[in-house]
Amino acid sequence: MKSYFGKISLIVASIFFLSGCDFLSSQKEEVKLENNKILEIKKEESTDNLEENIQENISTDNSRDDTKEKNEVKDAESVPQIINKLVDWGFSKSENRKIDTIIIHSSYNAVGKDSHNLEDIIYKEYKPYGVSPHYIISRDGKIYRLVLDKNIAYHAGESKVPDGRTSVNNFSLGIEIVNTKSEKPNEAQYNALRNLLTYLKSEYKIKYMLGHSDIAPSRKDDPWNFDFERVK
Repeated sequence: MKSYFGKISLIVASIFFLSGCDFLSSQKEEVKLENNKILEIKKEESTDNLEENIQENISTDNSRDDTKEKNEVKDAESVPQIINKLVDWGFSKSENRKIDTIIIHSSYNAVGKDSHNLEDIIYKEYKPYGVSPHYIISRDGKIYRLVLDKNIAYHAGESKVPDGRTSVNNFSLGIEIVNTKSEKPNEAQYNALRNLLTYLKSEYKIKYMLGHSDIAPSRKDDPWNFDFERVK
């Protein structure tokens, strides 16, 4: 009888042992899966933090040295003060156009009492005809941006540059000086224009700086009373 119960006990013990192994194996598998999940989560978090760190480095850039900072200050000082007064007409949107020409124009308000009134020039002289320059310089020497450089402003009309190219709007920037046919640009305007030209020439490889009359001699006679020697 003892032998019989001994065998039964041995069999039961074996069953529990095997069950325990399966249970432990299952636990190990679950732990392994959980660990994998934990590793994946940690990996994702690390990637996010890296991206955040990259963004932080771009925005703060704490690694800049003194020389670079001084150069950036110098560059900032070389950019003239430009007032954005962007219009919603007189241009076509463009991307990556090549700019190599600057055209100088003259404008005044011919429909109101104040020939120098900037609002009237823009909204009564330009808007009805769907035209606009990129920049206009008022009598007090302030520079206003009407159209972004990257876009094609309608300022040149039917015209041609010395190398034979037409469609001048496509590769040029237009700058208007506020003065009448009987006036000359004043000192403030020349100073502002020189600063603007210096800046634009640092941004683009300028091949030509011409007057409107140079590219459309049969149609236009501006810029009026303008001395190109003063801005070379």
